[in-house]
Amino acid sequence: MAGKMRFGIISFAHIHAWSYARVLKELEEAELVAIYDDDPERLKEAAQKFNVKDIYSDYHALLKRDDIDAVIITSENAKHVDQAIAAAEAGKHMIVEKPIATTLEDADKMVNAAKKAGVKFQTAFVMRYHDATATIKQVLERGEIGEILVITTTNHGKYPDLWFGDPELAGGGSVMDHTVHTADLMRWYTKDEVEEVYAVSGKNIRDYLTVEDTGLISLKFKKGVIGSIDCSWSRPSTWPIWGDVWLGIIGTEGYIVVDAFRPNVDLVKEGERLQWVYFGSDCDKNMIADFIRVVREDEEPRASGWDGRQALEITLAAYKSIKENKVVKLPL
Repeated sequence: MAGKMRFGIISFAHIHAWSYARVLKELEEAELVAIYDDDPERLKEAAQKFNVKDIYSDYHALLKRDDIDAVIITSENAKHVDQAIAAAEAGKHMIVEKPIATTLEDADKMVNAAKKAGVKFQTAFVMRYHDATATIKQVLERGEIGEILVITTTNHGKYPDLWFGDPELAGGGSVMDHTVHTADLMRWYTKDEVEEVYAVSGKNIRDYLTVEDTGLISLKFKKGVIGSIDCSWSRPSTWPIWGDVWLGIIGTEGYIVVDAFRPNVDLVKEGERLQWVYFGSDCDKNMIADFIRVVREDEEPRASGWDGRQALEITLAAYKSIKENKVVKLPL
């Protein structure tokens, strides 16, 4: 594939879409040529912010364009399935925001559609592309802490508002939103699948929500590794950054701690709240740059559609455990 890879973005409903669009404008090997959104005001705002002239209120029309090589799907979770299948059938490679769907049936449809069409399907697990967490993968591969015994993780954040509290569009609350990132990292690090899930959740901070805002998940992997995930919207709205991704990895010969978004400068101006000025790895840029390489070299994405499907299964098992108040066996 010569020249720039030409992208379309399907929806700016997800907050990450704005960062992905920024990356596409910054990467020399990429070009953002068209965007779709079903919200006219949001579509107008995105078009102006990123100087995109070709805008669409029908994503099928965008997908018909022969000059678009790939799309980034960042709509509400429940809308991913129809858009991903349409993208595959149009021959477009795709990055799909996590969680990739709200049901396993939809996730399987998406994975199968991409496979049938022969297009690349990358799940937007940006933490596989963060310099800190990618370095940990290398440390573990070298066996520096021996065999992994336990991985404990947190993925806290502010409540995103918007549609994230709508169970029909989001598929759940903080458990749906924040389980998949660290569940995926644990699968990546252990090269193993989860066999048991136990979870609890609550509306402990925002009782006006119809979905949970706190959750704790315990995992047991097939080879015996124990994992935990604190997946909560526990940060106040005034918190200076969106949240955290923290991991503690206990091995037979050592212990690793990684706090991925800690590199920052505290900045306070008169009359303004505290700001954290982040200066660490740009994992969004790393992810999209690697996706372009994967397409051009005909390789498999570091985080595939199947990886997205497996992380979703862990999340859905957590919801089943919460509902039934018992340990849930995988696969579902």
